Amino acid sequence: MTGIRFENVSFSYPETERNIFKDLSLSLPKGIVSLIGQNGTGKSTLLLLTGGSVIPSSGRVTIRGIDTAELRDERTRQKYVSFVFQNMEFETEESIGDLLWQVYENGFHKQKKEDFITELVKIFELEPVLAKKTQAVSKGELQRTILAFSLLYGSQILLMDEPVFALEDYQKERAMDFVTGHAKEENLSIYYSVHELELSRKYSDYILLFFKDSAPLLGPTREIFNRKTLEKAYEIPYVFLYKKEALYRKNLFKLSSKSHEPSQQERLDNELLRNPP
Repeated sequence: MTGIRFENVSFSYPETERNIFKDLSLSLPKGIVSLIGQNGTGKSTLLLLTGGSVIPSSGRVTIRGIDTAELRDERTRQKYVSFVFQNMEFETEESIGDLLWQVYENGFHKQKKEDFITELVKIFELEPVLAKKTQAVSKGELQRTILAFSLLYGSQILLMDEPVFALEDYQKERAMDFVTGHAKEENLSIYYSVHELELSRKYSDYILLFFKDSAPLLGPTREIFNRKTLEKAYEIPYVFLYKKEALYRKNLFKLSSKSHEPSQQERLDNELLRNPP
């Protein structure tokens, strides 16, 4: 069953003449869909188009039959989609604990669970930050808080661009396991991009694989996630894909980190660079 439909969509950013998409027609199924591929191939842009944050130059995008051009009001949009982007930063007057309750109370859940916030606080390890404001926490703490917000909105669709980039490895597995399990339990759809192929393989029903010079390829994870197809998309031998991923995450973490002290994730990535699988 189709959740998102792209109909002859073309899009380019005003500051560039290059078309990110040209006459793209694509139907994304309901469920959990992972977007993978090289940088600059349109993964983030597709998520922005999906949620109505940007509108096609031509063609249209629909969410369950509704044209995203009609979802101009943020409150109306949140009924259908919530966003998690990497490196989100914002300042608040309220504490994170108060914000969690406010988001849940004003969300779109058909039924509210009495202990849902308590469950999220435990899963995302938010107890130490409940009394703090968003501007007073680390990157990882803020990212885990934003993940909690995305579930508290009660949106039908979660759009996530590198949602676990600042988390430790065990936190990534824990977060993805809970978020995808919650989505299946509540009949939600998740469309997310990630640079860690193993997370994509483990936590997706479908993969949308992006290429530099051709349209994305959609299919069940078990069919798309194979050596030949991945090598064609990434244009490097399969054995080097994990090495390239580790280097990307290392540079991304350095750019976003408030501290230059190596984290456990950086130490693991350094080891992976020395000894690729």
